[in-house]
Amino acid sequence: MGLFHPRVRPTCRAETDTDSMIEIESETETLARTSSDSGIDTRSDCCPTPIHDDDKVKPPPPSYASFISSKEKGVVISTIPLTSSECSSSSSLDSWDTEKEKPSRFSGPAVPEWRRGAGFWRCFTAVCIPILLSAFEGSVVSTALPTISNSLNLGSNSSWVATSFLLASIVFQPLYGQLADILGRRPLMMAAVVIFGIGSAISGWANSSGVLILGRVVQGMGSGGIDLFAELILCDIIPLQKRGHYVAIKAAVYALGTTVGPLLGGVFATMNWRWCFGINIPICLVALILMWFWLRLNNGNPSRTWDELRYKVSQVDFLGITVLTASVIMLLLAFTSAVDVESWNSPPIIIFLTTGFSGILAFALWERSDWCSHPIMAPHVFSNRTTVAAFVITVIHGFITYGFQFYLPPFFQVILGSSPTESGVLILPCTLTIVILAALGGPLLAKFGRYRLMHRMGFVLMAAGLFLCVVYEKSSSTALWIFFSFLVGTGSGIIVSTTLPTVLVQLTDKENAAATGSWAFLRGLGSLLGVAIPNAAFNAQFSASLGTVGDSSAQTQLSNGQAYEHASASWISAFGKPDVEDQIRGVFASSLKLVWFIFLVMALLGAAVTFLERHIALRKELDSDFGLLEKTKTISADEKV
Repeated sequence: MGLFHPRVRPTCRAETDTDSMIEIESETETLARTSSDSGIDTRSDCCPTPIHDDDKVKPPPPSYASFISSKEKGVVISTIPLTSSECSSSSSLDSWDTEKEKPSRFSGPAVPEWRRGAGFWRCFTAVCIPILLSAFEGSVVSTALPTISNSLNLGSNSSWVATSFLLASIVFQPLYGQLADILGRRPLMMAAVVIFGIGSAISGWANSSGVLILGRVVQGMGSGGIDLFAELILCDIIPLQKRGHYVAIKAAVYALGTTVGPLLGGVFATMNWRWCFGINIPICLVALILMWFWLRLNNGNPSRTWDELRYKVSQVDFLGITVLTASVIMLLLAFTSAVDVESWNSPPIIIFLTTGFSGILAFALWERSDWCSHPIMAPHVFSNRTTVAAFVITVIHGFITYGFQFYLPPFFQVILGSSPTESGVLILPCTLTIVILAALGGPLLAKFGRYRLMHRMGFVLMAAGLFLCVVYEKSSSTALWIFFSFLVGTGSGIIVSTTLPTVLVQLTDKENAAATGSWAFLRGLGSLLGVAIPNAAFNAQFSASLGTVGDSSAQTQLSNGQAYEHASASWISAFGKPDVEDQIRGVFASSLKLVWFIFLVMALLGAAVTFLERHIALRKELDSDFGLLEKTKTISADEKV
């Protein structure tokens, strides 16, 4: 993630001071001569100027932003052309023009025309199979979790089966982004699949909650690597303007996994829940074989000696990733440990919250400090308003999409009386809609580039569906709830394939790893919070309403955060008392109403954030050091003409 580019920010031309522009040209000419005397390549069509907070130098010459990195006595200079209209706004959050179309940064030197061949499709196929695995495992547990909880007696730890997977998948993604620039994409992608398979084996053979959660953590580490490296590879081999079509295919594959996951989860719950994890192992082997033969990529700037490799690894921001991970864990412990309203005043919860938020603040300060030379979430990635707004939209979209699909199956099983398999079928209108619109959204974005409009439409539709969920929280009409979930799925599907291109639209291909790592982390963080925060609200509301249940045995089994694991029609019908069953359903309905309301507020917030985005044309060029590995033919002297 910008590992060998110390934190610098692009600056833009000073358009009002002619004398200062003459001084700028003089200074840059001097730098060019100095670079030439030092053996530095100065064939670029402009002269760069280092930009640091403590450097008292003039801005670079017109239409260019310069990034300087140094190692020992060597200086590496790269220039990124900017258009004059962009210079006044590309690196600042102060401009509030949301209507004027901005050009892409890539409008300077010509680059070779992008073409695809058989090698491209082989590479693309090899990437999509691990994506399917990751998406499947992220959703298969939602319908099988009540069965798994009863089998292993998870109790209040049941939420950690999903939470631990998401946590492990996101906290390592910024670290993976830095390692990808050191070791390349291909070996790390294959290592992620191996780690995922090991985690699946541990989870499938688990006989206790601790072993199962450990397996899910290992799975999450592999899944996070798969998701990030897949995105990076697509960014490296496809230019942004054409990327929408292929991101749509990738998003459709991911959505297919999330669609099949709940369905097969319900089937495995009635057969043997261990197949939820065991089915991954043979698919991992197939994915590794395909990647070995088909995933042929450049390694960028590989290390030539062990000393060089050790030096690069030593520059990784391990302190930053440690602080970030610990902070997120503290917040999760607070949300998952609060089983009622009173528990929020308990010393452990207060300590968890205080430590978590303090850690997040300390992490932000560390990333921007002079002591952190290679931050895992580089500040320059957050240098423009459109990218920042896209990051926020990514968090909100992940929050709603993952959280809504996590809480729909228990609603179907409790309120509508569905079996685990039937609940997996009932969630299909939501997930299939996401699949279809994800496949359509990418090409529409590539053709029209109107990501702001797509984001607004998506959040409005999600808000409409969630509003109806709040109003009709006790309705047992299957048709109505299929329609509600369809609206939410439609809104989510419109957005799902547009968030990363929006993040990258005002950045450069050299910043792919930094931006994609941050995007993947924030997307996963949104999904994680979409389970944890509503879970805390659900438990608090359930505890407050539990007194309306007239059966003491039911109260005991549903207390202390155990409601979710008992969210099944078979458990409720076992009481054989219609009045008690109706009381239990009423408590579940009122508690889930609060969950729907939280999602509704987030959808409205997302719609508001879209007004902070600018419209910027998607670039058509590709300038990456990690693209497809092209075969070259050596021409002998006799063959030369």
